[in-house]
Amino acid sequence: MSTDPAHHDDHQEQLLVPLAAEDVAALGSDSEQLAALFAAALHGLALLRTGRASAAELAAAIEGTTGLLERLEAVRDASLRQPAAKDVSHADLAKAMHLESRATAQSRRRTLLKKPVSDLERWATGTTD
Repeated sequence: MSTDPAHHDDHQEQLLVPLAAEDVAALGSDSEQLAALFAAALHGLALLRTGRASAAELAAAIEGTTGLLERLEAVRDASLRQPAAKDVSHADLAKAMHLESRATAQSRRRTLLKKPVSDLERWATGTTD
């Protein structure tokens, strides 16, 4: 994954995200969008750690991180809706969601399944119009 440097004189390292060829093909241009959001989040983290962030840079980090979080949540929610997810025990689901209680996992799944499928969940499954 690479991003354009802020200044043409900047030395830029690249971060490799290892994906199987079939994953890259399935993701198409969405992989570039996710990589850009991830890069914005990582840049924001670097700015926070160095203490050199301007207000505009913090706003860009917030925007990139929010976009990435929304898409990651959609991937999680779409995964929970998949028929195979019905075979995941509530204990395993709690562990996967980093929850202490299987009852909380059960409640979260139930709440999600009562809601309509979101546009970003459709994006995650590749079923957008």
